[in-house]
Amino acid sequence: MSVELFLDAVPPRRRAAAVYEQLRDAVTSGRLVAGDRLPTSRDLAADLGLSRSTIATVYARLVAEGYVTGRTGDGTFVAERPHATRRPGSSSDSGQLAATPPWRADLRTGRPDPRLFPVVAWRRSALAALQAAPPGYGEPAGLPSLRVALAAWVGRSRGVVAGPEHVVVTAGAQGAFDLLARTILAPNVIVAVENPGYPPAWRAFRQARARLQPVPVDADGMVVEALPSTARAVYTTPSHQAPTGAIMSTARRQQLLDVARRNELVVIEDDYDTEYRYVDRPMEPLQRLDPERVVYVGSFSKTISPSLRLGFLVAPPDLAEAIVAVRADVDTQPPYLTQAALAAFTTSGDLDRHLRRTRRTYRARRAHLLRLLSELTAEGVIVGHDPCLAGLHITIRLPDDVAISVLVEQLDVRGVAVNMTSRSWLGEPGPLLELGFGLADESELDTGLGELASTVRLRRRSPAGRNRQGTTRRCRTLP
Repeated sequence: MSVELFLDAVPPRRRAAAVYEQLRDAVTSGRLVAGDRLPTSRDLAADLGLSRSTIATVYARLVAEGYVTGRTGDGTFVAERPHATRRPGSSSDSGQLAATPPWRADLRTGRPDPRLFPVVAWRRSALAALQAAPPGYGEPAGLPSLRVALAAWVGRSRGVVAGPEHVVVTAGAQGAFDLLARTILAPNVIVAVENPGYPPAWRAFRQARARLQPVPVDADGMVVEALPSTARAVYTTPSHQAPTGAIMSTARRQQLLDVARRNELVVIEDDYDTEYRYVDRPMEPLQRLDPERVVYVGSFSKTISPSLRLGFLVAPPDLAEAIVAVRADVDTQPPYLTQAALAAFTTSGDLDRHLRRTRRTYRARRAHLLRLLSELTAEGVIVGHDPCLAGLHITIRLPDDVAISVLVEQLDVRGVAVNMTSRSWLGEPGPLLELGFGLADESELDTGLGELASTVRLRRRSPAGRNRQGTTRRCRTLP
């Protein structure tokens, strides 16, 4: 039985995953039914221009998940499945699609565990928000009661110097970056950014047609000496550098602010992931050290849920006023009901209780992941990792002869999702991989790290699996 697979528009690193997905969809949609014989791994590999081992891995995953079955000496056939959809036109066509299987281990970053969402407390806050009818068009800066609550909360939890007039409610951190880009940037204005850094912020700056100037990162954060004198703004993640996890030292923070004052720079401080801190004494935010020079950006995407699309920025009053004027032209105001629910959730103390509860869970996952990574470092599977003093991910450094794109592709086929850092670099990427533990509990971490270790060992034993692109430069950020 032949089946058409389409890979022309698929990037090379995604082709194995695409083969798996298209074969799985052919089974679940009924284009392939129980008893249909798949091409041999040799024939399909030759037809698609992929290695036979890649197709064999795809078939092995399909067997493990029950979509196909192998018959020794006979071939690979579509398996009988209780709820499988029949081929269209079949008399037994039920019209019911089989469910897409979940990841065996989801180690992607920037995602909190939806199983930890505070359903009861949030429902209570949402019901409180519905005690009165929505007021109609509201404030472009955000609901006044929420701005009061956020100013108090961020001042108490992070030491940010803010009154309600400094706070603008946004559609997550990305909404804050977009508003800042529209307000303070213009075509060809130079923005200094960390390299590696945070691509979502870069996208907002590029939309304003600003020019990004990469600044290297080391163990103390952004290397201030490398800031271009022509920059008009600088974007940084000082309290948990994205993606390396470095924390900007006190001396480096003061040095950055001295340069910003001297060159009249606007400093955009993204307090990335710092609600989950695993050290007793966090660094002072840049905004606290210079409230007139720094714009502070926060979000609830990783602490509560990205589905809420709520974040905020804290800016000097004059700049906040200009941002609000831009906001009024863009989308008038944030959604009222979500804002009102978050205001009630914050002022009732439910936000703090939620953070304490989830911090305990994530701390345990972090400790488990660190133990696994220490073992892999001792075995030589990985070179090192950051200490993960905050946040929901750990960045690991792989041996230079491991082709990261191929590794990610193979993990995808094995049901393990991870994030590459190639898009986090302006220029040649370093040998880094992000492992998130927001979505993965201890057993899923065991699964994911086990697959990572076995895949790296296999790739390093195979000459074809080694990086043919030459030696990748090492990153000095990680130990």
